[in-house]
Amino acid sequence: MPLKRTEKFGYATGDFACCLVWQTLSLYLLYYCTNVVGIDSVAAVSMISISQILDGCTDVLMGFLIDRTRSRFGRVRPYILTMGFPLAVSTALLFSVPAGLSADGKLVWIFIFYNLSTTVFYTALNVPYSSMHCFLTDDSTERSRLSILRLVFAFAAQVLVNASVFPLVRLLGNGELLSRAGWTRTVVILGACTFGLTLVTFFTTRERVTGGTGEKGIRIRSSLRSIFRNPYLLLLLASTFCVYSTGSMVGGSSAYYAQFVLRRVDAVSMITNAVTGAQVFSLVFISPILIRRFRKRQIFLAGSFLLVLAYLCGTLRPDSLALILAVNVVKGLANGATGPMVYAICADAVDYGEWKDGFSSAGLGTAMVQCVGKLGMAVGTAVLGGILSAGGFAATAAEQTAGGQQALISVYTWVPALFILCSGVIMFFNRLDFRYPEIIADLRVRREQQQKGKTP
Repeated sequence: MPLKRTEKFGYATGDFACCLVWQTLSLYLLYYCTNVVGIDSVAAVSMISISQILDGCTDVLMGFLIDRTRSRFGRVRPYILTMGFPLAVSTALLFSVPAGLSADGKLVWIFIFYNLSTTVFYTALNVPYSSMHCFLTDDSTERSRLSILRLVFAFAAQVLVNASVFPLVRLLGNGELLSRAGWTRTVVILGACTFGLTLVTFFTTRERVTGGTGEKGIRIRSSLRSIFRNPYLLLLLASTFCVYSTGSMVGGSSAYYAQFVLRRVDAVSMITNAVTGAQVFSLVFISPILIRRFRKRQIFLAGSFLLVLAYLCGTLRPDSLALILAVNVVKGLANGATGPMVYAICADAVDYGEWKDGFSSAGLGTAMVQCVGKLGMAVGTAVLGGILSAGGFAATAAEQTAGGQQALISVYTWVPALFILCSGVIMFFNRLDFRYPEIIADLRVRREQQQKGKTP
């Protein structure tokens, strides 16, 4: 049964809310730490890196907690209701470092509230939110539509944060970009919006899928065994690792590529906006058509093929801005097709696990996807640094050596093409689409019988 439009938009609003905080932290926390608060950049980066490792661990713990949760609001909606406010408060405190603290005191303050904001409250909100589409509907096509819509809203939030944070800081900080009060007030506003929008998501959605016969007694060992016995989920995790590694490499090298290969520092916004713009266009106009006509696996494989082709085409004239722009448009179109498939395929794989094992691991399965994505980003960053270092790349040099230049071209073209090729090959063996109609039909009968058994 198709979901109502209000519920779809209410669900997507949750990703808009999450991205208001996530994009602010991703883009501006390091700037705030170094330029506004005066913390050493190496110390700040080290602190953030350690916290990201902790964040990946709590994703898995949160997923297990979701699978054990039972309430009158469902499994995930209680967290949507309760976690928005503490997330807003902890993020505001993160951007409210007292001026009188010592250097070590400032770093401790940032570490404590960064981890409260991301490792605790953001995880406790975002993992349940990302699991929610498993419980809203068991219709595979509807799940794909939800994934598309949430990504559109996420991009909208990113654009809003990109365009508004610096102007708001100046407006609320008496025209000063380094005003502590300006930063605090700006983040308070964004946090309030996050809290309000999570309430919209809570009140406009309803969990319909009961999630199998598992009850609170399910042990983490059983849930983990279910995950690692699920071939379709394991294939998705391996593929997701490759995709996120690619994104980390390309994102981390874009500014350097524009400066040293394209010879135009200002071109970084052009080449990144080309990808983003094309991706939004694909999400809005192309992906809805594709999901009506093709299986998710087919869409993912076609998108992966286009991505590999685009990356390889970039090697023909790596110093041509026109070619790189054209290539990035193709990347964006392909990303807009493959991106929504990840969580939609994850939901179908979770249903397979419930059909096979008798209980749902929707929370843990979704959390594993997020955890593996973060691990992929860390590995991608390490690969980026390793290749650039091996080639003799020097970020502060006026000109790069031939080795440094070639290393930069490789991490922007050849190496990402290889990772995406691996992702596509892995997903080629994920043939759940062919079995899913039979699996979900049987699972619906089981769920209906379970509900009748619980009815007095």
